[in-house]
Amino acid sequence: MYLTKLASIQLVLWRMLEKHNQDPAPVFKQVKLDASLMHRPGERYSLIKIAELWKEMGRRIKDPCFGLTAATCWHPSNFGSMGYALLTSHSLRITLERLIRFHRVISDVDFGEIREDKKKNTFTFILKTENNDSYTRGREDAAMAWIFSVLRVNYQKELFPELVCLTHPKPPCSGKYYEFFQSPVLFNEAECKITFTLDIVDTVLSSSNEEMTAFGDQAMNTYINSLDTGTQISHIKEIIAENLPSGNVTVEQVAGTLGMNTRTLQRALQEKGTSFITLLNDTRMDIAKQFIQDKQMDLTEVAFLLGFAELSTFSRSFKRWTGQSPLQYRKAA
Repeated sequence: MYLTKLASIQLVLWRMLEKHNQDPAPVFKQVKLDASLMHRPGERYSLIKIAELWKEMGRRIKDPCFGLTAATCWHPSNFGSMGYALLTSHSLRITLERLIRFHRVISDVDFGEIREDKKKNTFTFILKTENNDSYTRGREDAAMAWIFSVLRVNYQKELFPELVCLTHPKPPCSGKYYEFFQSPVLFNEAECKITFTLDIVDTVLSSSNEEMTAFGDQAMNTYINSLDTGTQISHIKEIIAENLPSGNVTVEQVAGTLGMNTRTLQRALQEKGTSFITLLNDTRMDIAKQFIQDKQMDLTEVAFLLGFAELSTFSRSFKRWTGQSPLQYRKAA
């Protein structure tokens, strides 16, 4: 299954790198993430690439507690319509429930679950990860720091959890965790979670706005429904682009990456008014135009990167797509 996440969220990581005196541009380039996508509404990154980005950050940043700085590096706009909806919730309970319910707006994987124990008077949010190997210490810390920061902004006064549990070992800078959460913090735990008392999570918040949250919920539902149409097309084009240099991008290969059989994929594309061949040619044409405008790139190299065995074959295809030869297009550009 090809899983993605909203690209704009990685602006948080960009700022985190800057806070730790790292130039973000080469870090994103190292893991082959196009930084410009973060500024385009609705664009998404591969979760595999995001996992690589977190690992690269961990290698470059020497502070083992750097994930906590996510609390000061986010803006609601980074999280799309969900970012604003969270900040107008009626209570902390509803904030966390809305985060779980609409998490698909920002990511294709589950993010958390809630456990309530009325006898113990506790309400616990448990962070869920798509797989433990890709979820680094910094990434886990950043997720919990961001969640707690959102809750603290909503609560608008001092907020003290009953307990915070993290799955990674206790680092030398553990004092930063106690200072940030202002509560007991346990390390090497089986689950990553944060616990509050029921009276805290059910307090009516002065920042709540039912009209705005209703509007936000509607916008998020609309976006989630669109994920099965236009966004799926974007996923397919991205898979095609990643495999073009191999010279053999097939519908069977793309279907396998998406976790479906070939016939199901072809039928889905037909229902959307397109086909695999159309998407393959569109992707090749879009990338070709970008490459050709770079006058440092040899046209033969461009042809090979797009999966063509010969420059002449690529030139004929490009002229069929655009009405111009690659050389004519380059001169015009």
